Amino acid sequence: MGYFSVRVVDSDGEPVEDIGVMINYGILNGIDEKRTDDDGWIEFHNRDKHTGTIYVHGDKMGKHSLADGKTYSFSI
Repeated sequence: MGYFSVRVVDSDGEPVEDIGVMINYGILNGIDEKRTDDDGWIEFHNRDKHTGTIYVHGDKMGKHSLADGKTYSFSI
């Protein structure tokens, strides 16, 4: 099992700390939720490379492939 990363920034591109990010891996694989660090980053397990729906601060950011080493950045 590998990892993928999510970064959250504000409209000026500055990192946002302590923002909740949730990954819904699907009905059979559950969810995982964490909060961003002081540089806006979070690292999640990829759960055997399944796709998942990413939510940032409660907003749905879409369904994404969660392969090893992938990085996603979202602006709020």
